[in-house]
Amino acid sequence: MIPNAVPGRVLGRLGFRLMAAFGIALMPLALLSYSQAQKFETESQARWESALFGETLLAAAEQIDAISRARGVVAAAAITVVPIIDKLDDCIQFMQTLIKAESKLSFAGFIPLDGNMTCASTGKPYSFAGSKELAEIEADPQAMMTVNPKGPISGESVLIFSHPVRTSGGELAGFIAISMPHRLLQTRPISLGVRPKDRLAPLALMTFDGEGTVLSAAYGIETAEARLPVHRRLAEFVGKEPSTFRDEVPSGETRTFAIMAIVPGTLYVLGSWPSAIIANFSFVNFLPLWVFPLAMWLASMLVAFLAAEHQVLRHVRSLRRSIIDFASGNRRADPPDLSTAPNELRDVGVAYERMTASVVRDEAVLEDSIYQKEVLLREVHHRVKNNLQLIASIMNLQIRKSVNPEARSLLRGLHERVMSLATVHRELYQTSGLVDVRADELLESIVSQVLRMGARPDHPVETKTAFDDIRLTPDQAVPLSLILTEALTNALKHASPSASGKTNLSVTLRRTSPGHAVMEISNSAGTGAPSALLSNMESTGLGQQLLIAFASQLMGKLTVGPENGSYVVRLDFPLVPTKSDAEGDSGP
Repeated sequence: MIPNAVPGRVLGRLGFRLMAAFGIALMPLALLSYSQAQKFETESQARWESALFGETLLAAAEQIDAISRARGVVAAAAITVVPIIDKLDDCIQFMQTLIKAESKLSFAGFIPLDGNMTCASTGKPYSFAGSKELAEIEADPQAMMTVNPKGPISGESVLIFSHPVRTSGGELAGFIAISMPHRLLQTRPISLGVRPKDRLAPLALMTFDGEGTVLSAAYGIETAEARLPVHRRLAEFVGKEPSTFRDEVPSGETRTFAIMAIVPGTLYVLGSWPSAIIANFSFVNFLPLWVFPLAMWLASMLVAFLAAEHQVLRHVRSLRRSIIDFASGNRRADPPDLSTAPNELRDVGVAYERMTASVVRDEAVLEDSIYQKEVLLREVHHRVKNNLQLIASIMNLQIRKSVNPEARSLLRGLHERVMSLATVHRELYQTSGLVDVRADELLESIVSQVLRMGARPDHPVETKTAFDDIRLTPDQAVPLSLILTEALTNALKHASPSASGKTNLSVTLRRTSPGHAVMEISNSAGTGAPSALLSNMESTGLGQQLLIAFASQLMGKLTVGPENGSYVVRLDFPLVPTKSDAEGDSGP
């Protein structure tokens, strides 16, 4: 047996299952797409970094060339000046020639070990004796680049290149130094096809040495601090591979930095761009790497769901509604519209329509057969009722002709029992269902009939009846009606005024539980009346035997006796389920 679907259970729906199946099937493709996207991002990142490095080198080419040329000039001059360091005029002329040959140099001079410089391009002597700078280069005599925001000779920010001068014997004779003003290193490059729009401009270009000291800046050495990263020190990148990173500058702007070595350990170049400009040339920075594969995977599942909805689910729901309506008893429900459904579903729809047509035809044949049987059964009950009434009429004629009181009493009792049976069959004949009997209508008819036949004008009786709406099968209706006839006849015969002076008769039928009912017949009894009634029932024994026999047929419990000034006959019996009860239980 197929279990019923659980309402609201998403996991059991066809659309969800198809989405899950497609999701599992497409998962390898999504993972492959993620792998390809990861590879593409790596390649794109590499190309992007190469572009940044290239742009940085291209923009810094002038500065790098000037610095490299100055380093070469000072190294060559350190060798050339050796023969003339003792010839002051020749030395000064050499320095002046050097300045004229290199347009970006502003000063050149030879500093002996004592610090008193007389050979200078300006022709004026200068003393560096005891200076910190001289002590540093004497402690480590090698080629150096230093920055002086205020040169001692030019008075402006300069980049100083120094180189040790050694004699032919290898002894240290002093140092040659040349100065390059930072103002001559300033350039305003336009990079990545974007013109400067902010005060920091798109490209901020700098050079720094192996200690992280800024040597030059494209927009002036005085602006270098405003363009340096806040959370990274330049010295961290010395000796490292070229790299790119993002960081904030002191103004709070986020910029992208590119750093590479020109002379490893000695000269490095740094370029930075606003991150908003760089983002225009690198789409991989907009969204996380997994977004595109996930979006494609979700889109594929959505397409699968929509396809299932359009091609299958809506037609299945239409067919389902029609099936539920038909199963609920609606034989005029419109057939499902499967004109646009796939062939397989249309075949199912055609088979369903054939099945419903066959069921409707079979039901019509069955209803016609039942109707014919009901007509025959109605006729049987009608004929039985007529025959019983005929027998009762014959007995009534016999009663009138009989002169023996005992015979008349016996015939009258039989007449009442026969009429009770006739009443049962009349109710079966008149009942619309023709299968069960309404107990309230049946018992009301029997009470009226017994009262009509047994009432005496000189002995009026006040009768009260109360019957619940209970359906009885014919097998229960017959013995119950005979019990009522027998008990009611005796109650009517032996009823006497109560202490209040009234003669009362009560007949009730109550449903005590869904499967049980109780019928009570009671009459008011004066002094000594109950014992007289009891002795009457026990004298013949027939009435009591009939009551016991009929109660046994009903599988009920019969109690007879006085209660609170009345004589009561009580029958507690189980109810047999009828067709009406079954239809009520199976109804909506």
